[in-house]
Amino acid sequence: MTAQLNDNYGRTARKLRISVTDKCNMKCIYCMPENNSTWFDETEILSFNEIKRLSVIFARLGIENIRLTGGEPLLRIGIEDLVRFVSQVVGIKTVSMTTNGIMLPEKAEALANFGLTSVNISLDSFKPAMFKILGGISGLDKVLTGIQLCIRARLEVKINTVIIRGWNDDEILQFANFARNTGIIVRFIEFMPLDGRGIWKSELVFSKKEMIDRIEANIGQLNPTQESEKSAPVKLYSFADGIGTVGFIPSITEPFCDQCDRIRLTSDGKFLTCLFQNPGHDIKSLLRKGVSDEELSQYLIDCMKKKQEGIVSLIRINGLKPKLNLMHTIGG
Repeated sequence: MTAQLNDNYGRTARKLRISVTDKCNMKCIYCMPENNSTWFDETEILSFNEIKRLSVIFARLGIENIRLTGGEPLLRIGIEDLVRFVSQVVGIKTVSMTTNGIMLPEKAEALANFGLTSVNISLDSFKPAMFKILGGISGLDKVLTGIQLCIRARLEVKINTVIIRGWNDDEILQFANFARNTGIIVRFIEFMPLDGRGIWKSELVFSKKEMIDRIEANIGQLNPTQESEKSAPVKLYSFADGIGTVGFIPSITEPFCDQCDRIRLTSDGKFLTCLFQNPGHDIKSLLRKGVSDEELSQYLIDCMKKKQEGIVSLIRINGLKPKLNLMHTIGG
């Protein structure tokens, strides 16, 4: 390891999110613009060879965990080959994926065989009608089947659930009981202004505190786990009776910027040091100009020094507004 990706706030990047496509087979209201039909041109997307090269460089700079995202990463043809390569990069400890789960019934076993260690599956409703309203398509049965096949393939499974007031907050208890009944960690995510449709407003944010209050009033006491303090951004809680674990990602009401160890690479080759950074640093042009690995490394180091404080600074100046960034273009 020749250098570290350190910023000026004392944070060191250890986790890299790589978006492999902006395309998605769902149209979630908190992510995808309505009637979106404009995707990045294929020539604008980083090739697998370019991603592989950057994976090695990032690992040399101290990245230990890589998560493949989208859009929907399983739409990228040959994703299994990328998983296999990245899992073998020296210094990379885990390779995970965030997916909507629609294609997992066909892909779970192969992904595990090629080196994937875990999947975070987006699931916002157990009700078929609400699943379609929130996600834009039907497919709840495929997601639930995919969860079971991932477990069978010995992949670690976590569920990501975005809670939006008035839409699916009535299912919080069902998701909490799902965690208790299955042993799968459900991570409740506060609604963030990264939505393509511009519907975000603070009134739609169902806070971590409200979620915990509802769960404790109806199911049982929650206690922070020993891992909670070191598991940012998610804060993990176990039930007092020892059955089940849930997590909370309170980006709006309890921002965790001071603990951030994440960076992102978009499918069109932008390096983002923060989820809310826009437009990001152009890595692709350097790759295609033929610069050396050493020059790329130094550029990444320099970019990290420019990393801002994060969403906490936007909250401080009342700067939150819809469409601060588009999640499907930057990766979850």
